[in-house]
Amino acid sequence: MEEQPQALADDLLGSIFRVATELVRGERASLMLRDDENSDFVITRAVGLAEDVRRQVRVRVGEGIAGRVAAERRAVLATSEAPAAGQGGTYKTRSFVSVPIVVNNVARGVLNVADPIGDKPFGHADLATLEMLAGHIAACLLQQEQQQALKMLADTDPLTWLFNRRHFDRSLGMETDRARRYERLIALLMIDVDGFKQINDRHGHHVGDEVLRAVATAIKDAVRAYDVPTRYGGDEFAIILPDADTESAAGVARRILERLSSAALPEPLGATGERISLSIGISTFPRPAAMAASLVETADAAMYSAKAAGGGIRVWEHALAEGPRGALRGAHSPVEHVPYLADPSRLATPELQGTVPGELLTELNALVVGREGQVITVALPQPNAPAVERISQASGLAVYPVYSNSADLEATRRRLGLVPA
Repeated sequence: MEEQPQALADDLLGSIFRVATELVRGERASLMLRDDENSDFVITRAVGLAEDVRRQVRVRVGEGIAGRVAAERRAVLATSEAPAAGQGGTYKTRSFVSVPIVVNNVARGVLNVADPIGDKPFGHADLATLEMLAGHIAACLLQQEQQQALKMLADTDPLTWLFNRRHFDRSLGMETDRARRYERLIALLMIDVDGFKQINDRHGHHVGDEVLRAVATAIKDAVRAYDVPTRYGGDEFAIILPDADTESAAGVARRILERLSSAALPEPLGATGERISLSIGISTFPRPAAMAASLVETADAAMYSAKAAGGGIRVWEHALAEGPRGALRGAHSPVEHVPYLADPSRLATPELQGTVPGELLTELNALVVGREGQVITVALPQPNAPAVERISQASGLAVYPVYSNSADLEATRRRLGLVPA
């Protein structure tokens, strides 16, 4: 639903362009719009132009006819019927119309029609028609900009200019769905400013605001272009990292701490020699956290574990489940929403079983069916939080649990030679 206004605006631009080509009949027509990244004009819609030409053409302001029309913000009407010289036969005549598309006194595009169909060159009536349609395109572009600005304001925290909680919740749902669909990891960083209440109490809220902005700047400097840095609430921040494991997430966390350590401090803090320190918790989805809600909870638990240890970075493991915020085995526990594994024999190997003591696997009728870094995937006959905890403690690894039919587990263990045939 979020993309609907953009799609409607694109459809409207396409409709206006089609009307232009029908009313001002030319063999070739193009709509060029400004590329926001480098201010060049590129062809977004065209008639009578080869696809490779459409992709390659980029016009700078002041360059060629379209570039001059954009620079001067004045239309050009050429009425000569003679073949265009020096064009290598590209155009049949010199007759063309080129009209600027102006938004807030800035050229945002150029509408071009060349090679009139029929015996007559383009005339002033054609120019007037294109100028009218260029005005409609300008209004459409202005509406797009206003919608984008409103969306940015709705999704942005006004103090730090990071994304806000509303955008975070929506993005987390989309990213976890994508990670599950394409079998990829995403990581979540939960970040808390240490001693923030004391900073506010000693120096006032205006200094606290400066501290939050300094943390936000360090975050923006450390993340990738497609990450989702968020002011989660108060002095807590969150960052969604698509396609990231714990190692790469820890790298982002370290960069944040490095950027913050060299940041200019608010004057009252600098005068007293105080520093800004952070507690950062990391967890990943869908291993070991199996749900979006449990991803937030496990990363939050790791963050509070880091805070209890005096700050820094902690990665969530099952050993943290009894951390400072209490057990995670409540309604949102990741081990209570365990996925079903239909075919354990396809994934289990003798080498994987060596990561867990054999007698424990025998006792639990369990199989290790995967490993990625410090996380192993273990198949159990049914969801079993105490078993997961025992395996994690025995192996020293985080455990992502799945469950499978007890008979299938037994048959696979027999095939692997873990029990007598």
